Amino acid sequence: MLSEERIRELRGQLQGLSPEEQQAKLQELLTPEELKEIQQQQCPFCLIKEGKIEAIKIYEDDFFIAVLDINPAAKGHVVLFPKEHISFLALMDDTLVGQMFILANRISKAVYDGLKAEGTNIFVANGQIAGQNVDHVIVHIIPRYKDDKVNFGWESLKISNEELKEIANKILLPKEEEKIVEEPKVEEEDIDIEERIP
Repeated sequence: MLSEERIRELRGQLQGLSPEEQQAKLQELLTPEELKEIQQQQCPFCLIKEGKIEAIKIYEDDFFIAVLDINPAAKGHVVLFPKEHISFLALMDDTLVGQMFILANRISKAVYDGLKAEGTNIFVANGQIAGQNVDHVIVHIIPRYKDDKVNFGWESLKISNEELKEIANKILLPKEEEKIVEEPKVEEEDIDIEERIP
């Protein structure tokens, strides 16, 4: 645990720096254990787990908690998160990820049935640019209704098949020596990009 003296020392070194500079400086000054401790002390989801922030829980077990979002996209918006402070989905153990998404699916069904939703969205934002506002893995389960004003839309890009293959070959899975995209076996003319289904 960080001592009061260490905290005062850190505050002095961070004074006058922008938030981005403070973050970089903390990465420099703290051990990984100290950094994780500070993140947990400031993380609202860790504080919910510890009972320091009140939340309306709809589920809890040894590994996960699900609560109603206090700033929901729609009424009944649930956030599911691991009790362990984990920043990104990719840092989670695969078994735990599997358990989390099985649970997210069960919650989605309960939201769908209990709230008479017309559909649900289940999503994870990894990184601030993707909409992750807190450095803790969260799965959002959002009930959807006609004309609910919740928007997940984007403007689709037009990308050639050749560029798609180049991109796919940059996204290497554990067997990095194998390329995951082979040349397409098309007997007729290539399908025009406008006719391709995503």
